[in-house]
Amino acid sequence: MKGFFWNSHGLRDLAKHRFLFDCSREHNLDFIAILETGKHNYSTECLDNFCAGAEYFWHWNPPRGMSGGILLGFNLSNFVVDKIESGDSFLKFNLTNKSDGFRWALMAVYGAAQDEHKGAFLSELVRVCSDEVLPLVMGGDFNIIRYPSEKNNDRFNSRWPNLFNSTIEILNLKEIVMPGRQFTWASYADVPTYEKLGRVLVSTDWELKFPLASV
Repeated sequence: MKGFFWNSHGLRDLAKHRFLFDCSREHNLDFIAILETGKHNYSTECLDNFCAGAEYFWHWNPPRGMSGGILLGFNLSNFVVDKIESGDSFLKFNLTNKSDGFRWALMAVYGAAQDEHKGAFLSELVRVCSDEVLPLVMGGDFNIIRYPSEKNNDRFNSRWPNLFNSTIEILNLKEIVMPGRQFTWASYADVPTYEKLGRVLVSTDWELKFPLASV
């Protein structure tokens, strides 16, 4: 199974459209999850381009104000959608694999960037994941680091990382290690801050089905 989680920081740049087309065609992706799209609507032509003409089912959350937005799609050749659920910070599909009948949940996440909204974001994750009985894959931009090593300077406030790690532990999730890349976000300052904000988390029963999964 091949999938794609990407914080695009908007989709107005045609070079990003070309990147999605090339990635889909080269890797024959099973699903595509794009975060921080900044778009309210998509034309059929645009969506067909993103998946390189494959037969995809798409659903999206529009941005709130000037930021956010989630676009999630999967290849209809390989999956059947059983249920769609969306919230302030997530979009989730319950899917069935056509090849073996395996049922699982795919969840794309874009976490709150502002501290005043992070508590509500984590509460929503707990509610949605606790209610999900299927094996779960959850990926995206969580906008919270987990450890001091996920930042390139010593300006570390443990409040949100501690709550995030407690949430992951409570939900019995495991992070799939991302080899070869330490950070996923950079600020625009003259001396930039680098952080790891993007990640993929899986439930124990999903990991048992795909023990060799990697990012």
